[in-house]
Amino acid sequence: MPKEAGGSPTSSVERALTLLATFGDQRVELSVTDISKRLGVHKSTASRLAATLERSGFLVRSGERYRLGAEVMRLGDVALKSFDVVAAARAAMERLAQLTGETVNLGIVDGEHVLNVAEVPSAFIVSSSTGWTGRRTKPHAVANGKVLLAFAGMPLPTTLDRYTDHTITSPDALDLELATVRRRGFAVAVAELEDALVAVAAPFLDGSGRCIAALSVSGPANRLTPDRLDEVGRLCVEEGKSYTRVPALRRP
Repeated sequence: MPKEAGGSPTSSVERALTLLATFGDQRVELSVTDISKRLGVHKSTASRLAATLERSGFLVRSGERYRLGAEVMRLGDVALKSFDVVAAARAAMERLAQLTGETVNLGIVDGEHVLNVAEVPSAFIVSSSTGWTGRRTKPHAVANGKVLLAFAGMPLPTTLDRYTDHTITSPDALDLELATVRRRGFAVAVAELEDALVAVAAPFLDGSGRCIAALSVSGPANRLTPDRLDEVGRLCVEEGKSYTRVPALRRP
């Protein structure tokens, strides 16, 4: 028998949190009836709760069903920025920035995008640092995305958008590129996202040797010249292994 409507503010908060936690890979949408059954409340209470969360941006209504809204994604981004992997990679990022003088970023898988969750800026006035933290990019056009595609089981993008004349837009060409990335252990992107922007990236490994993120070094083409790419790639690979002595992290 469903519980009566009403209750303390604490119980309302608990219901709201329970409702949000009910969503998952197998339950991306819920009806008011579903919510009523899962919370053990009357449908009128479930309807009011869903409407309140919709007004706050935590839910979005689609016909007679609800799904998670943009506010959940925003808070998820905030959580990711303070995720364990950021703390774990911080020392490696700072060493890479010191060794190369260039901007260092940490990227993780976010659906079909790469989400940049941390950055150490370049020591140079002219740099690639443009507030990358929190920015999403398509993986085929960036070095850290190629790493995540090659080593972290990231799904291949459904579309290969063109950003410059050098962007990979052919699935066959992307397959060949990823094979190269796996063979040499690091990825390179030369003017593929923006003209004159060069980046090199390698896997950041947890204690079990899984790739949980990608470390990238980026800078202008006049400093990250072709003769430096192998050296920077090796540095990224070495720093990416720096955390493998500690227990495995949860995958973001």
